[in-house]
Amino acid sequence: MKKIFFCVVAAAFINVSAQAQISLPKIDGKTAASTLANFIKPPAIGDVTQTTGNIVSDLTGKLALSAVQKPALTSAISSFLQKKNSILSLANTNPAQYLSKFNPLQSDLFSKVKGIVGAAKFASLLKLKPAGTGAGNVLSNLFF
Repeated sequence: MKKIFFCVVAAAFINVSAQAQISLPKIDGKTAASTLANFIKPPAIGDVTQTTGNIVSDLTGKLALSAVQKPALTSAISSFLQKKNSILSLANTNPAQYLSKFNPLQSDLFSKVKGIVGAAKFASLLKLKPAGTGAGNVLSNLFF
């Protein structure tokens, strides 16, 4: 009886372990496969200072930001773009690794931006997310 019980427990353990080993990793609650299937290649940043200025200018107009908010927002976005620029080459060679590094950077940026502009304007910012990285949409640098 003990042998049968041990065999059943061992079989259940092996089954659970095998299923855990073949499950796909998750990125922001989504499986890596679904995230990569919807991967949008990020735009080239170019000059970080100029890109930061363009983003802050765009957001100032669209979100009616005050002059007091601009320096903190500029600092947060500039820091984000510098860090993103250092991992940008991974988007071409290893999109999964790019996303695993980009997502925490973006999360940190968004947390800072929400503190700077407030919850209502941050919600409006999220609605500005472009569908892709088309030319001329400087905000795509924040989302992809």
